[in-house]
Amino acid sequence: MTGYGQAETENSRYQIKVEFKALNNKFLELNLRMPKVWQSKDLEVRRELNKLVERGSCQVNINVQFKRAEDKVMPINKDVATYYLSELREACAQSGVDANMLAAGLFSMPNLFQTPDDESNEEDMKVLMDVLNKAFIEFEKFRMKEGEMLANELTRLTHAIAHLLEEVEKLDPERIETVRARIETEINQLKEENIDKNRFEQELIYYIEKLDITEEKKRLKQHCSYFLETLNTKSAGKKLGFIAQEMGREINTIGSKANHFTIQQRVVEMKDELEKIKEQINNIV
Repeated sequence: MTGYGQAETENSRYQIKVEFKALNNKFLELNLRMPKVWQSKDLEVRRELNKLVERGSCQVNINVQFKRAEDKVMPINKDVATYYLSELREACAQSGVDANMLAAGLFSMPNLFQTPDDESNEEDMKVLMDVLNKAFIEFEKFRMKEGEMLANELTRLTHAIAHLLEEVEKLDPERIETVRARIETEINQLKEENIDKNRFEQELIYYIEKLDITEEKKRLKQHCSYFLETLNTKSAGKKLGFIAQEMGREINTIGSKANHFTIQQRVVEMKDELEKIKEQINNIV
């Protein structure tokens, strides 16, 4: 399920902002961005995130804005700078070139700037983990709100299928009567001497069983109830998908057996509602 959450905090040295963004995915794909100065804490942060996020394509951005100038720039390696200056002075003295002309190129010399040491301490990590958890709480609130809306929509669609099934049940006696009348008409047109009674009874029983949708109606009603029950359980996306597949099988069988125009119309409507359910389940799985 998609989600978004953010949180921030600050102290005398820096301001930290954490953003959670997630898209649907069957597995956990974690993309973490954090300041280079704290790269050594990458594994520790990932372990915490693996505890918090179960699955999804999750993007976590950790942004740190330092307040002190010395924290914002890369420090100069003074030993290297002193060495370069000494060499430049000597070279200028030997060639008679003004040293000020070459001094500007000092900043392009290799290894002049040193990578800052990882200055994050336990207090920094405590602050980071605290804001990370706060962002996750906001992220979960977003997901819960979206999940509630999604559950309401799935409930509405399932009730729509159940209501259409009730209409099918009301139409079924009419269908049976129509089939019975047609069979009686066909029987009356037959000549008694041309009928093998045993074979005729077997064929008639087979024909009646082939048209009977009692079991399909019963199972579809059970699947609808089970679907609504499963909506209230945690991490039920795949299970809901399986139940929807079973609902589809029963709806298709009712449609193939019904042999009744109005019932087949209701079947088409049920299929339409079921497709909407499957689309919504894709936001969970």
